[in-house]
Amino acid sequence: MLQRFLQNTAISAIAYGVAGVLGLLAVGVIARSYGLTVLGLIVLVRSFLPTGLLSLVDFGASELATQAVARGRVGGWTAASEKVSLLAVMTAVVGFLSGVLLWFGGPLIVTVFNVGPDQAEAFVAILKVTAVLLPVAFLGLVVEGIFKGFERYGWLRLTEIGSNVAYVLAVYALVWRGAAFEWIAYAYLATLVAKYLVLVVVLWPVVWNTPLRFATWSAESRQDVLHRCWLMFNGRIGGALQQTVIPIAIGALYGPAEVGAYDLVMRLPRFMKTTMAPLYSAILPISSYIDETTDTRRMLILARSSFVLPSAILIPVLVVIAIFSRDILKIWVGAEHADQWPWLALALVSPAISVMLSSGQAAMMVRAEFMRISNRLLYLQVLIQYLITLVFLHWFHEMAFIIGWVFSYIVVSPLIAHYVLRAMGLNGALFWEQIARHAAVAGILAVVVLLGKSSIATDDLARLVVVGGVSCALAWTLSACIALSSSDRAMFGRFVRAMTPH
Repeated sequence: MLQRFLQNTAISAIAYGVAGVLGLLAVGVIARSYGLTVLGLIVLVRSFLPTGLLSLVDFGASELATQAVARGRVGGWTAASEKVSLLAVMTAVVGFLSGVLLWFGGPLIVTVFNVGPDQAEAFVAILKVTAVLLPVAFLGLVVEGIFKGFERYGWLRLTEIGSNVAYVLAVYALVWRGAAFEWIAYAYLATLVAKYLVLVVVLWPVVWNTPLRFATWSAESRQDVLHRCWLMFNGRIGGALQQTVIPIAIGALYGPAEVGAYDLVMRLPRFMKTTMAPLYSAILPISSYIDETTDTRRMLILARSSFVLPSAILIPVLVVIAIFSRDILKIWVGAEHADQWPWLALALVSPAISVMLSSGQAAMMVRAEFMRISNRLLYLQVLIQYLITLVFLHWFHEMAFIIGWVFSYIVVSPLIAHYVLRAMGLNGALFWEQIARHAAVAGILAVVVLLGKSSIATDDLARLVVVGGVSCALAWTLSACIALSSSDRAMFGRFVRAMTPH
């Protein structure tokens, strides 16, 4: 089981990393070729997909399908069939109703977001195409959840990479031909639908060889699904207020150009969080299995490892990115945006905190009581986030949302860590111990890199890659020596051996 878990995590991390890099390339091309206003319009349109604002009403379909299939594999196929069937019907209905509202709401959305007259017609046309495809996008969430439940990550990540490659190639081709900006949005929607169609074709033989079938759900299955959907919906509200609503709020307050400026700064932090997401998605099915079999020893091993090891790998990389943030922005989107580097460096604090806590939160998601506590803490975090944002809104405009977002993580993370560690049976002091260790690594690394950076030019991509790579190697060495204890290093070695074919 451990070997399969690590292999799934590695496959997912590589796939998400490649897909994220391709996405960054596309954003850079769009910003350079069309400007921040068009980038902002594209961001606003995508907020009406299930990965954006409409994640509010997906009711956690992907995660719940994953849990149902994972539990089905240990003997509960009847309940799994009933729950997956109910989730499929719910998402199809929600997708259809959302599409109808979006189709007729286009003119109002144009007014709310201050879209210019020369772009309004194209913007409404994109919204209508999005509306037609929403049922497919919502059902695709259930398909992805089933794949994760079966732990078939190869095809899932292959289609993720393939759709991103196709999209980036389309962006470059459209920019080369001087196409109108709406074709960028159409290309993204086309690759999204193509990805889900491929997944459905691949999923059919996988499901056919198991007892998983479309079935009428029992009252017990319906009650369990609706209860968990309600809990997920509460969590989605907090998550949407925390991130998804922000571009919409900026669009309503200021306009598409400010949305583009905000999105530009937040792309790298979101990329890092997306790259870390496979770890959490891989943990969910394995924790569902362990919880179903009440294997306390394995859950404790998973808990300690998921809390310590990912942060020892990723936080040093985030520190390196923060140090080189000006150079990254200059090479990526142009010198005119390089002065945004302090905001980029600040925004990287959030994924640094998330990598410590989110694995544990994902592992405990199978417990309804923990989900209730987690939702309450999320609402507290959102409240703090918006209070801080309002304080700084007058001076910093769209960047005030970054200040509120980051400092809400800083304030609430000790409380989240307390409940996560207690639920996993770990000592609460582990959080502060890790904070101190990572702070020491970051301090040493910043001094060394900044001293070396003053005498080494990083004004082109090749030099930045070489210097950044050396800095990451140094960061990981410091992390292994300082952030990890001897027992953590031994556990890391066992993970490496588990990954090695015998």
